[in-house]
Amino acid sequence: MNLLDGLISMVAPHDCLLCGREGKLVCSWCLPDALPILPPTCYRCHALSPDNAVCDICRRSSPLKHVWVRTNYDGLAKELIHYYKFLHARASADDIASLIIQDLPYLADYVLVPVPTATKRVRQRGFDHTKLLAKELSKLLNLEAHRYLIRLGQSQQVGTKRQQRIKQVAGSFRAVGSVAGRKLLLIDDVTTTGATIEEAARVLKRAGAKQVDAIVFAQAK
Repeated sequence: MNLLDGLISMVAPHDCLLCGREGKLVCSWCLPDALPILPPTCYRCHALSPDNAVCDICRRSSPLKHVWVRTNYDGLAKELIHYYKFLHARASADDIASLIIQDLPYLADYVLVPVPTATKRVRQRGFDHTKLLAKELSKLLNLEAHRYLIRLGQSQQVGTKRQQRIKQVAGSFRAVGSVAGRKLLLIDDVTTTGATIEEAARVLKRAGAKQVDAIVFAQAK
């Protein structure tokens, strides 16, 4: 949380979405049990999969090895994302990051890479929400965060069919900096079909990344 966010939270603090206590969108009392822990699954087909590995069948067409999804995109998770992205509650990046790490395994030797937001959305919101989330996770996980991707154009994904989304996001990213031989961990707030994080992973793998995995706060079904 930066100085401006801290001042805003003191002048106009949020109420906990669960108990109504003043201070944060998810207070320290509610945080430990705020969201149920999901079973480890392949994020593509949702079959049970140890350590959230992309299953053998889905790996045939996916550049990702593991995708850790914290929760489903509904209820509290949906409310948090709404406040964070659309009501300018930047301080809730800390809440979301704290919820994400509750069920993560020990992660070492990774560099966190935020999936970049379209510049039009950054201007509308006044901040890049994935960059801020990666910054909070960097502190909690004690891992470096780096912007190894830039977004090209202002493409938006419309519709629910996976092939449609793949076409819309194709060519949306470019790798920058040296990623050769690195283990990278993509950070995003919400995914549906995975088209965006997979396109980002493909770009990074083509640039020489050794392995690309992802952490996503919520998945829409």
